Amino acid sequence: MHDKPGLTGASPLSQGDMVSNRYRVMEEVGRGGYAIVYKALDTRTNEVIALKTIRPIAPRPDEVRERFRREAEMVSRLKHPNTVRVFDYGFETDFFLAMEYLEGYPLSDVLDGVNGLDAQRSIAIGCGVLESLTEAHSLGIVHRDLKPENVFLVQTLDGSEIVKVLDFGIAKLTYDDGSMPSLTLKGRAMGTPTYMSPEQAKGASLSIESDIYAVAVLVYEMLCGVPPFQGDNAMEIMLKHVNEPPPNVTVPSLRGTVIERAIQKGLAKKPDQRFRDAHEFLIALGGAATRAQPREARPLPQNPEEEAQRPRPQVTGLPRQNLFGSWFRRK
Repeated sequence: MHDKPGLTGASPLSQGDMVSNRYRVMEEVGRGGYAIVYKALDTRTNEVIALKTIRPIAPRPDEVRERFRREAEMVSRLKHPNTVRVFDYGFETDFFLAMEYLEGYPLSDVLDGVNGLDAQRSIAIGCGVLESLTEAHSLGIVHRDLKPENVFLVQTLDGSEIVKVLDFGIAKLTYDDGSMPSLTLKGRAMGTPTYMSPEQAKGASLSIESDIYAVAVLVYEMLCGVPPFQGDNAMEIMLKHVNEPPPNVTVPSLRGTVIERAIQKGLAKKPDQRFRDAHEFLIALGGAATRAQPREARPLPQNPEEEAQRPRPQVTGLPRQNLFGSWFRRK
């Protein structure tokens, strides 16, 4: 079922339609609350891309258009191989993002709510997310909605796996550059309850430490099979994030290890007690994943004020290469 032209002023696209006199629509590959993603052909380069457009009937049309504009301007700054790349965008007549077309599936497809993933794979995926965030945070960009659906696993011809972070649609800048008005209402929590930091659940101001918390939730869930806080409804889960201490990992072999301590630090209730940035968290998890190198495997400092000054580890299983195309395609 396709949307009819509606609140945003956008029109649904069909096979063969042209966008910006350059991108020819091939087929729809996915849609969310405010956007539709199409497989399309870049007629200038003859490459397949993913074309993200606004849904015609998206709610709060003014906010959706501004959110789309902000996402385009933010994500176009990101060049890291672990972030979905944006090659082109427009929001004058046609609202669109031309992005990498990825072959693979979201992390949510491999989480069954019961069984955890292999520890090495879990840490590699977590490190891939943190690699992406290291660049984003250095540019003052906070993702704010990290969850399994927004972590894409690209399968390469040699059988390896590349992590791609998607959807900076509700991302924000940690500084005000005057060009992007806030879309967050005071006291309104934005994001997904299962992966919200305590301050996010309370609708308070967010920082890069809020993303750190969400990554810690993701790593815990990958290892243990379930997220650290569960409930019958969103409010119950959010209250647990705010009030309950983080649980220990349920994998016996990981109890008391550097991995568990890294997760616990990432899940600290107060932002200033977590890792200061994605790179610091990456070092901690990278050290856990490379025990053959003693300097990378040493335990986390027991003193929260002690700084981690080790060189960035090289994460295996995450080749540093770009895939030209658009958004994603499930295999």
